[in-house]
Amino acid sequence: MTMENPNLSVLSAKAPDRVFMFTVGGCGEFGMNLTVYAYRGQIIIVDCGLAFAETFEIGIDAHIPSPQVLKEVLGAQPLAYLITHGHEDHLGALPFFLATWKAPVYLGPWARELLRDKLMQRGDTSSYEIHEVRPGDTTVLGALRVEWIHVPHSIPHCSSLCIEAGPHRIVHTGDFKTNGYAPFDLSLEAKTLEAIGRKGPVLALVADSTNAATPGFCPTEAVVLPELGAVIKEAKGVTFITTFSSNLWRIKSVLLLAKEQSKRVFVLGAGMRKSIELGVKFRLLSDEVNVLVDEAGLKSLQRRELLVLCSGCQGEYRSGLRRLVGDEVNALKIMADDQVVFSSRVIPGNEKSIAKMVSICHQKGALVITSRERPQIHVSGHAYAEDLGLFLKHLKPRYHIPVHGTFTQLRANQLLAAPEERVSVTNGSIISLRAEGCEKVAEVALERLFVDSWSRQTMSYDVMRERHKIGDSGLAVVTGFIDSKRVEFDIEFVGLPFQDEGDEKRFLNVLLGRMRDLYKRLEPVPGGLSSEYFNEQTRLLIRRALSDRFMKKPVVMSKIFLATEH
Repeated sequence: MTMENPNLSVLSAKAPDRVFMFTVGGCGEFGMNLTVYAYRGQIIIVDCGLAFAETFEIGIDAHIPSPQVLKEVLGAQPLAYLITHGHEDHLGALPFFLATWKAPVYLGPWARELLRDKLMQRGDTSSYEIHEVRPGDTTVLGALRVEWIHVPHSIPHCSSLCIEAGPHRIVHTGDFKTNGYAPFDLSLEAKTLEAIGRKGPVLALVADSTNAATPGFCPTEAVVLPELGAVIKEAKGVTFITTFSSNLWRIKSVLLLAKEQSKRVFVLGAGMRKSIELGVKFRLLSDEVNVLVDEAGLKSLQRRELLVLCSGCQGEYRSGLRRLVGDEVNALKIMADDQVVFSSRVIPGNEKSIAKMVSICHQKGALVITSRERPQIHVSGHAYAEDLGLFLKHLKPRYHIPVHGTFTQLRANQLLAAPEERVSVTNGSIISLRAEGCEKVAEVALERLFVDSWSRQTMSYDVMRERHKIGDSGLAVVTGFIDSKRVEFDIEFVGLPFQDEGDEKRFLNVLLGRMRDLYKRLEPVPGGLSSEYFNEQTRLLIRRALSDRFMKKPVVMSKIFLATEH
């Protein structure tokens, strides 16, 4: 039985024998991963991610959950934010949440550095309680106890969480795979999971679904070395390699191969440079960084000696590869006999922008190589079916709860468990869990905020929708002044497809005449004509006229001052 407007703190306090789970994001979508757990009135938030904007969302970088809506639903301050790793879809919303809802933060060293950098970029100098954790650490938060378990992924210092709430234990995987990039990122061994299973029953496994439909185990990063090395060796000109900026292990692989083949590496992209900086700081990169060359060093190299490591494998705006294909990098151009290597996968929704970049590379005469032609130049950081099966086998959870993925991926993950273990959740679901049964208790209508590309300020859906309306249909700004001696109006059109200046001027004169007629009709209003009423009538008049002309309804703003108002 579900309820409206739940107060999760009160709800969990009244049912002390249960753990409540609230999935805020990441279920049915890529990104914005955020899960809330409540026990005996106490609340923790696991991950606080953003989702990247769609290409049609003008001037928007990302979506985040609304902290205000969560405040109302949770009903109490969370004990802590627990961040499994430093990817944007798990960490990116945290600076916005901290600014409005302070709570201690627990996270690994790599994620801590990224959070510090994000707060600095926002100019946020507030004092936050931030705790660095390592695998094997235990964090006690009120009645909750959390054990941090190392898991391999494409970014360093990742953890799964074993959350103990009284007699209940929930394992939240975060993003993971089991085969690490030894010896730099250790594999997850079966004995680690066996040890967790031996401690007692696991109530629920909350598991990443990204690659659940892929059979077998996700390979180690080491498998890319032979194939990627062969591709680099085949180069006749410059080799441009693009991958995810946060994928330190791929960056390390490229640097190791460049060292082996006596190549020099030029890095293009702020995110990629940041990953290298942190890799050196945490001693995850060593003397292979000696192959790096700056812009001045490019002049002394033959093109075949150069390897360019650049961001932009998803066609991101202003990324390294996007600037290269647009000839915006003065020191370096893509030319015939060069090769452009996409050591990455295509995230659904980015196909068009990637295809456009590939087309331009071909126009320039470059050879383009993707994982479609050479599958082993990329390996995922997310668990395949057998990786997930290892968790199910050794933990034997009472419930299997897929998260982090589209509905197709969630479904594939769900089918890995026995029918009686399967639990389905969507964004907004609140479920109660205990060994005797699982029940959905509420479905919350969530809101999201939209992050502006330049100011990094958030906006509501209504503001974002108004921006889209202007971009889609244009804008008309009406100004004027009316007093006892004169009536003056003007209209400025923005983004409207007039045939030419003469056409625009003729249409403007027609509208100005209609506005004067409107004023003559309304001026005798008993008690006097108000500015508010006249501006609204003007707005409707202009919008109707523009709609008749262009078959769309532009945004119309009317700012006419009536000095005669009384």
